[in-house]
Amino acid sequence: MHILITGASSGIGLITAEALLEAGHQVTVAARRYDRFAPLQAMYGPEFLFPVKADLRVEQELENLVREARATFGPIDVLINNAGISRGPGWHQDVRSMDVVQLNLMAAIRLTQMVLPDMLERKQGHIINMGSVAGQVPVSTLYSASKFGLRGFSLALRRELLGTGVHVSLIAPGFVETDMTAKRKVPKIPPGKVAELILKLLKHPRAEVVIPGYYKILITLEQVFPGFGDFLVRRRQMLETT
Repeated sequence: MHILITGASSGIGLITAEALLEAGHQVTVAARRYDRFAPLQAMYGPEFLFPVKADLRVEQELENLVREARATFGPIDVLINNAGISRGPGWHQDVRSMDVVQLNLMAAIRLTQMVLPDMLERKQGHIINMGSVAGQVPVSTLYSASKFGLRGFSLALRRELLGTGVHVSLIAPGFVETDMTAKRKVPKIPPGKVAELILKLLKHPRAEVVIPGYYKILITLEQVFPGFGDFLVRRRQMLETT
């Protein structure tokens, strides 16, 4: 299969790209840090790996990514919208803050819009969106906003496409060992666990998967007892100021 994955220069994206290549797929990888693909290029060659330098916040570069991917490996069978960033609490004073929504949500929607007509015509395809537990448990203002939006988009699109042969899956990880979470002192899972899940979803599509599974407890608590989340936040704030 021809698989396009964004945000592939590190963390979940890079490990997933390696796993897909190892499984024999043709993979188009997209990221701004183009140089990080050199080791994979040397190992798998142009027959299986096509790296594209792309800033997904720019419409022209989104269009170029899809056009070049198709010209190289043909129709896109699977789109993995993995690219994502986060900003700190001072988002309202940060001129770059809207990049979070643009990259995490709007780029994913736009890429889906570009690849979907061909998938529908061929009556096959799979769109996998990288959500977050923060898409159900609000923790970081714009990051959660983007992931709440991506979750709604994914689940609604899946229903819209029922019976068409095109699948939509949403992965909602908790904390994963990536550059984004490096300073967080919390339990984390290796990105390889998410990559393993993606390989399973390619064979057996599912609507939504929370990983690790124990985060479902936190999600349930947030839904049933939202005040408990407020308590945890206040407690953390107290600990940080003492």
